[in-house]
Amino acid sequence: MVTLVGGLTLWFATIGLTDRVVYRGVDQSWFDPGLVHLKTDPAGLYAIERNADFAAMKVGCVYDLNYDGEFGRRRGSNRLKAVRRATLVRC
Repeated sequence: MVTLVGGLTLWFATIGLTDRVVYRGVDQSWFDPGLVHLKTDPAGLYAIERNADFAAMKVGCVYDLNYDGEFGRRRGSNRLKAVRRATLVRC
């Protein structure tokens, strides 16, 4: 049982979690050096590094945002999600 729980935890930490959202632009109310906060539909707290994935994002398109999964007390819907990969679904 312990091996199964450990394996699932490792799998979620490696693969991460994914949310499907509509990208609505950059959230100008936040400032973090090197990070861009995204406005999305449905609303969420997403931040992505200034990289090729961010440069290719277009307003109004649907993306799968992959981010690190967290376990325990810190996990919640109102936490900042650091996006690892943004995959275009449709435009």
